[in-house]
Amino acid sequence: MKNKSIFIFVVIFLLNLSNLFSKNITDMSGDMITLPDKIERVFGSAPPTTFLVSLYNPKLLVGLNFPAYNQNNFTSKEYVGEDFMNLPILGGWHGNQKGASIEKLLSVNAQMILAWKNDFLLKKVNKSLKKVNIPIVMVDADNLEKMPETFNFLGTLFDMPTRGKELSNYAKSSLDYIKDISSNINESNQKTFYYAQGASGLQSDCSNSFHTSQFRFIKAKNIYECLQKDIMGMESLSFETILKANPDFIIVQSPKFYKNIFTSVKWKMLDAVKQKKVFLVPRTPFNWIDRPPSFMRVLGIHWLSSLIYPQYYKKDINQEIKDFYKLFFHKNLTDEKLQEITKGSF
Repeated sequence: MKNKSIFIFVVIFLLNLSNLFSKNITDMSGDMITLPDKIERVFGSAPPTTFLVSLYNPKLLVGLNFPAYNQNNFTSKEYVGEDFMNLPILGGWHGNQKGASIEKLLSVNAQMILAWKNDFLLKKVNKSLKKVNIPIVMVDADNLEKMPETFNFLGTLFDMPTRGKELSNYAKSSLDYIKDISSNINESNQKTFYYAQGASGLQSDCSNSFHTSQFRFIKAKNIYECLQKDIMGMESLSFETILKANPDFIIVQSPKFYKNIFTSVKWKMLDAVKQKKVFLVPRTPFNWIDRPPSFMRVLGIHWLSSLIYPQYYKKDINQEIKDFYKLFFHKNLTDEKLQEITKGSF
């Protein structure tokens, strides 16, 4: 009887001891998650969440989802530091990827996985990780309206509330400003756009897609009305469809296509090309619009509004960009560096 009492006491003591080194949080999907009290090793399930962690402390990350520098993201240590650039590639749940290597995740001792709260991905992530004893914390990583909440949530999660608050305040101020000027835009004076992707410019994303939510936020009208089929998007369409719609603006992802559009006989038939209302998406250090859809959209809506609705957007967009880089990347942009980043974007 005495031995049994001692055993029970030891079990209760150990349970209470483990609780001293853990904490419970409610993630952005409303689930209660138990995490280590001190979080030191985090894996982002997809680029939008990985990029978010880098804003707080890149040293928390155990790996990347794809190479830091790629065709859509011109990332360098100048903006994200050497720790980020030297991280191993572990994969992830995004685009056409099947998921991260579970073996590698376990080998780097990830304490938690910060997962992208996205309807196309939830089942895939949960299925892959159901047998792995790593806590999954869901976060809104691409939802513009939720971005102030996301920044504050991560500030609390990583014990950096001041950092979370300053990022949240900037996001809220940006959203409020764009909402205010967009209130002047009704259906009759909405500008139309085509979002050109791929080497030929004949891939795009649907009007209801999460890939194009930033355009909806500024009240620009997508000429490509369709339903998003999967996480990747980038639906193919014909040039004739674009020609018939004759958009006011063309926003381009591919630098190669951007160069070719002004010399192509058929593309020069479009008014936007004739009037030089074709703009290349900046991608330093991360894409401002999409691929992946990330916190950079907070800056992207400033850029898009200044291009498409200059009669309403009254801020100095160059100063806004500099302010953003100072706050988010601790980088003072020179005029020369700003011009380099935004070449083809204005």
